[in-house]
Amino acid sequence: MESITVVMLDDDAFLLKALKRTMQRLYPAADIVTFSDLEPFWCYLREHPHVDLVISDYLMPHMHGLDVLERCTEENSYPVRALLTGDMTLATMMRQPNVVHAYLAKPFNAQDVQALFEAVADLKRLPFAASARTALGAMTSFPVSGGLLQKLKVLVDDDNSDAHEIAAVVAKDPVIMAKVLQLANSAYLGFQRQTSSIDEAVSRLGTKMLMAIVTSMAIAQNYQMFVSAESHQRQLDIASDYACCVKAFAKECGLNRDTQEELFATALLSFIGKMILLAEGSDENTLHNEAMLQEYGADYQLISAYVMRLWGYKAELCELIMKCHDATPVTEPHLKPQHQILFIAKQILFHNKKPLEVQSYCTDRNMTPSICHTVGCFNWAKFCNF
Repeated sequence: MESITVVMLDDDAFLLKALKRTMQRLYPAADIVTFSDLEPFWCYLREHPHVDLVISDYLMPHMHGLDVLERCTEENSYPVRALLTGDMTLATMMRQPNVVHAYLAKPFNAQDVQALFEAVADLKRLPFAASARTALGAMTSFPVSGGLLQKLKVLVDDDNSDAHEIAAVVAKDPVIMAKVLQLANSAYLGFQRQTSSIDEAVSRLGTKMLMAIVTSMAIAQNYQMFVSAESHQRQLDIASDYACCVKAFAKECGLNRDTQEELFATALLSFIGKMILLAEGSDENTLHNEAMLQEYGADYQLISAYVMRLWGYKAELCELIMKCHDATPVTEPHLKPQHQILFIAKQILFHNKKPLEVQSYCTDRNMTPSICHTVGCFNWAKFCNF
């Protein structure tokens, strides 16, 4: 269990003690520091630049919790920021700029606290440079997890739910439903027969791919007011085509269906950072540059990985997103084939590398022989349209 430092602010000293005891029991590796006054709270943050998590109460007499977290972006933007509130209304959750990474509802449950602390611990373990973490924390265009996505996650995690129940939730959002149907009918994914049934579409795609599609669409919808409709649609199309290509290539390489679906989700979600950068005012033409965006201190893939872990996606997926632009091996050996497939697809689709050139490079670096062989015979032209 990774140790993390948590700083908590609440004007109610009695409640603070109770919260600390509860959180310490749920996550014993957490070093929890509490404050009921603002000045010592700010001093601590200035003197401890690598605090991992800040939790502020929402309603306090001298300073609103959202204002506290907004000032944190200036005083110390390194920590993840969480708001403790009994008011989970849409108005609270949709404040712009959005300075909240996570919400803990009052009364909070053990599962929510544990999920947040584990996400923070994973972000500490993942290979983010301190400067990148600070730059990520300073950004104020992070998306807010929508109600539809939360309902879907509950159903997907419930062994007793079925495809019809999941499809009924998806059908409540016509835009997301249209995207799900489009991908479920995609020839890129190998579906030969068309369907207009959302139930069948959900069954075809599987829960991993479905959740990735809904997540990407839900995040994109956060930025409709800040990103032009054309740019918005273009990025979604590029992400979808890239994800379909990665899945098809993984299938050709002989990877099992479950791994193919995980790769589809990873590829699709890697584009989330692009939407966030567009909302922050970045030029769309610079987003395809895989070099570090010095203005922000982190490229779109680091942003995607950071957000996806905060939203509950596995650390393994986040590491794949972070490293898919280069050939540096991933930490876990069993992720090596997925990493190689993502890297190869990016080189050919976004860097205009010739398949035989990439094949030779991969062979020289002793990548998986079956994957190296498939690079030369896969139909890349089918996907090289963006």
